[in-house]
Amino acid sequence: MPPRLVSLAILVYWSIAAFFLLTWEVLPELNLGYPPDLRSIASAPGADSGPVSWAIDVIDDPRRPEARRTVGHAVTESKRLPTGWFELTSKVDFDAAEVLKKTPLAGVPSVRLSIQGDYHVDPRGDLQRFDMKVKGADADDDLFKVEGRLHDGVMEVSSRGIASVLNRKLKFPYESRSVVYDAMRPLDRLPGLHVGQRWEMQIVNPLSGTVEKARVVVEKRTLIDWNGDSVQAFEVVQRMGGMGGITARTWVRLDGVILRQQVPLPVVEMILERLPAGAPRPVAEAGREAAP
Repeated sequence: MPPRLVSLAILVYWSIAAFFLLTWEVLPELNLGYPPDLRSIASAPGADSGPVSWAIDVIDDPRRPEARRTVGHAVTESKRLPTGWFELTSKVDFDAAEVLKKTPLAGVPSVRLSIQGDYHVDPRGDLQRFDMKVKGADADDDLFKVEGRLHDGVMEVSSRGIASVLNRKLKFPYESRSVVYDAMRPLDRLPGLHVGQRWEMQIVNPLSGTVEKARVVVEKRTLIDWNGDSVQAFEVVQRMGGMGGITARTWVRLDGVILRQQVPLPVVEMILERLPAGAPRPVAEAGREAAP
C-alpha cells in the first residue's frame, strides 16, 4: 500500500478510536444530569427486590483498613406502596461496647442497641415524614426517638429521650425531592452518578436528633475489592462542617448499587458493607475480624 494510503488508514483508525473513547469514557462524565433524589433512589431498578443485608464493621487501625471487626448487622428495604408512595425502612443492630473495644473508651459494659428507621416519600419524590427509634436490644421502650414532618416546605424535627435534657425541636427548609437520611442507615442505591456531580443532603443523627448539611461530590472512579472480586465503583465523598469537619465516603457500583459506606465516629471508623444476596447474617464476636 502506498505510504499516503497507509497514513490515511492510520488517521481514520485513530479518528474512530478517539470517537469511541470520547463517547464511552469522557462524555458520560461530562453529562452530569440531575443529582440523585429520594424518588430515583426508591424507584431505581431492583430497589424493591427485597431486603438488603449489611455487615457493620470497625477499623481499629487506619494503617490496616483491610483488618476489620464485625460489631453488628443492618437490614434495609425499599417498597413501592399501592398508593404510589415509597417506604424506606431500616434496622441497625450493634454492640456499643464492641464498637469502642480498642479505643480509650474501652471497658464500658456491653450495650446492644437497635436503631429503626421509617421514611415515607410521596409519588412526587418529597419526603413527607420520617421516624427513627433507638432501643435496647431486649427492651420495649424507646431510649430515643426522632420524628420529622414536612409542613409548607419546612421539615420540622423533634426528638425525645429518656431524659428531658435530650428533648429538642428544630426545623430547616426542605428543597423538593432532596435527600434526608439517618447517619447510621445505609442507603441502598445512588443511581445516575457521574464524576464531578455535586449536591447537598441533610443527615440526621438518630442518637442526638441533630441535623447536619453535607456537601456531596462524586470524586472519581476506582476499583474496590467486594465479595472476592475487583469491582469498578464511584467514590462519593460527603463533607460536613467547615475546616476540621467530618468526611465520609461511599462506594457505588457503576449501576448505582451501593457496596460500602463509611461512618466516621469521634474515636472509631465504622464501615457498612453490603452483603451478597443469600449471605449468612454476620455475628458480632469479640476478636472476630471481617473479611475485607
